[in-house]
Amino acid sequence: MNVALPGWRLAVAHWPLLVACALFPLVAVLILDDYGISGDGPVQRTLGAVALDYLGGEGERAFERLWIDADRYYGPGWELLLVLVERGLRLEDSRDIWLSRHYLTHLFFLAGGAFCYLLVYRILGSRMLAFVAMLLFLLHPRLYAQSFFNSKDLPFLAMFTIALYVTHRAFRRDTLGAFLLCGVSVGILVHLRIFGLILFAAVLAMRALDLALARDRQGRARASLTVGAFTLAALLSYYALMPVLWTDLVGRFAELWNTLSNHPNAAYNL
Repeated sequence: MNVALPGWRLAVAHWPLLVACALFPLVAVLILDDYGISGDGPVQRTLGAVALDYLGGEGERAFERLWIDADRYYGPGWELLLVLVERGLRLEDSRDIWLSRHYLTHLFFLAGGAFCYLLVYRILGSRMLAFVAMLLFLLHPRLYAQSFFNSKDLPFLAMFTIALYVTHRAFRRDTLGAFLLCGVSVGILVHLRIFGLILFAAVLAMRALDLALARDRQGRARASLTVGAFTLAALLSYYALMPVLWTDLVGRFAELWNTLSNHPNAAYNL
């Protein structure tokens, strides 16, 4: 009984988070069919199918099914997971396929909201402010709606929030394991969208500052070891989730950078 007591106390203390985790998925089931398919939806689903077929042995031929060559340079991890669920459940009806994709993407968004709560609570120490922050995150009308049908941008938003929490935890704990986990989360983030490099650079910059301000050899050694572990974990995680890089790491990454810097899109982007 005494062993379980701290867990019960934690659950009671953070009951708003637990209520939200139970209520939001239920509401999503009730309104799931209110949302349609975005213009990026079929493209993203094809990306996941191509990545899965690539892993299944089709090799470079799988990429030929992509709509445009630029699509191969988007991280396929989340889309691959959605296609795995689709094929694992043997979904064939298009309506079932898209409803499953919408629900899983929304659950990922809800996970981002939960980590928003945890991040604010860790920083401010207030359950009320953490709960308000989570509600602002989850109930933003544009974000909430797109969390069902936008499997490109909303998973990136959710993962950015998760990675921020893991990063804050790493700097608080200052252990090798915490920074390894931080590197994995940031690698996953960058793979989803290249803009995640901003967090990668921020961690390196802050850790470099810690190294410069360290007053003893032990502090410098710990900072050096953790920044090395973070960098290695981030790079390996990114590489593992980007099959397009496996045959030519340097050349393909250069193509990726140039393509995403000047995306062949008819719309104008600043």
